[in-house]
Amino acid sequence: MEFNSEEDAYKFYNKYAFKMSFCVRKDYLNKDKDGVTTSRRCSYFKEGVKRKYEGDVMPKRTRALTKTGCEVKMVIVLLRGTMKYRSHELMGKEVGGMGNVGYTRDDFKRYLRTRRKRSLKYGEAVTFDTTYKTNKEYWPLGVFVGFNQHRQIVIFNAAFMYDEMIDSFKWVFGTFLEAMCEKRPRTILTDQNHHIAAALSLVIPQTFHGLYTFHIKHNFIKHLDNHYKENSDLPYMFGACMYEIEEVEQFNRVWEAMFFRHFNRVIDDKRHNELIAEYEMRQKLPMIGLRQTSMLVHAAETYSLTVFVTFQNEYGESTAMVILRQQDAGMFVEFTVMRYDGEPERIVVFN
Repeated sequence: MEFNSEEDAYKFYNKYAFKMSFCVRKDYLNKDKDGVTTSRRCSYFKEGVKRKYEGDVMPKRTRALTKTGCEVKMVIVLLRGTMKYRSHELMGKEVGGMGNVGYTRDDFKRYLRTRRKRSLKYGEAVTFDTTYKTNKEYWPLGVFVGFNQHRQIVIFNAAFMYDEMIDSFKWVFGTFLEAMCEKRPRTILTDQNHHIAAALSLVIPQTFHGLYTFHIKHNFIKHLDNHYKENSDLPYMFGACMYEIEEVEQFNRVWEAMFFRHFNRVIDDKRHNELIAEYEMRQKLPMIGLRQTSMLVHAAETYSLTVFVTFQNEYGESTAMVILRQQDAGMFVEFTVMRYDGEPERIVVFN
């Protein structure tokens, strides 16, 4: 292989080392009189062996073993004709040629695909989140996240999406499967999005689809925050349903008890508000805007306060209307009316 620069060669080898799960370090280099690097070696960071202690007394504190004697390395040499760097095929050189290595490049690619499948084994519960809308166009960035065998977060894939419609999600999940060599996760956790659910049922129907606990709690606070008192145990019971209860029957009992109690309290609040409205209707008189109008005086004596205010507003609107045409049709009279400020004509029918 040839590279345009020493740094390009190092980046390539570092990327290869990352895929093969080891780290590299830069070793020796040779330069000519002009300061141009003529050769460079990169080695496995555990290359070499630890020097044995030769004293009479072992030290109390010794460092952990970091060198294992591994001889994995890459050497590049400058070709004066093209001024490019060539990587030595050390693996083939050790056994007398690449034909004697024992596997082909296709074998190596299959090995890498196997490693990717194995990495997903530790992330069989994968999350897909599209809440990273930080760009100015507010387009969603979907990220597939899981855990590895070290309980560390692993980002499997990322997709920059144009919108959050079913076709877009179908493309995302289909591309995810292709990138993961058709290895399907057992569980995928997402936001409560109907388009995501529809796309998953079409692309990965065997995968169990669940919801983030974060979004469930967020929706709980969003929709029920105004319905419980300061000392209410509603949020604690809700948290118990999410995290502490493991049996279905026990969950159903607590869930029903929690919202039935909440339902009764809401009814009590509604009835209390109704009593207040009845009391105000009996104790307070409405403010009549046009006292010389006998219709409003009669309406104030007949309607409740709330209904009277609505009626009075409608009555005030009617005074801004002018009758353009009138047509009698038996028991019905049809008026064509329009506001003074020139809005569209309207039809009023009087029985």
